Amino acid sequence: MHKTMMTAAIAAMLLAGCAKGPPPKRQPGSWSQTMELKRFEGKDAEKAKAALGQMFAAMNSVTVCVTPEMAEKEDPTANLEKLGSGGGTCTFDKKSAAGGSLDVAGTCKDAGGKTAKITAAGSLGATDQDITMTVEGFDASGAREGLMEVRVHSTRKGECTASDMKAPGATAM
Repeated sequence: MHKTMMTAAIAAMLLAGCAKGPPPKRQPGSWSQTMELKRFEGKDAEKAKAALGQMFAAMNSVTVCVTPEMAEKEDPTANLEKLGSGGGTCTFDKKSAAGGSLDVAGTCKDAGGKTAKITAAGSLGATDQDITMTVEGFDASGAREGLMEVRVHSTRKGECTASDMKAPGATAM
């Protein structure tokens, strides 16, 4: 359950900008995000909720410098395919960002037979992205293990600063 939910948290970050066709490109600059755990259900939910809360708090305090090169190379659809790495597979029934509105639905299975149903909806813009993602986890027998709903709101704050996190090999603006 915990591994599925951590994968979901990572997926939420990756989905910030996911789309079929050319999604709106993020403007280069300093970007911050707020990750909010809206719902969390399942075995040991309170313990895992505390750990996720700490992880989200740490991530919420970080700003990232998105360089023009990074913005141009972003391919959020490719990020969806990476969710199935590590011996698992993901298939997506919906991948749309028509008019900057995100609508994604898919299923991921890990090598052990566990399944996660993923949905994401929200808005994608050049300076603001607001996505709510739900992940529902099932064990190998199909029994529901838990549910997590996360809201990720990303905003461009201005030009990159010295305190922004930079991707390895990225050149500052």
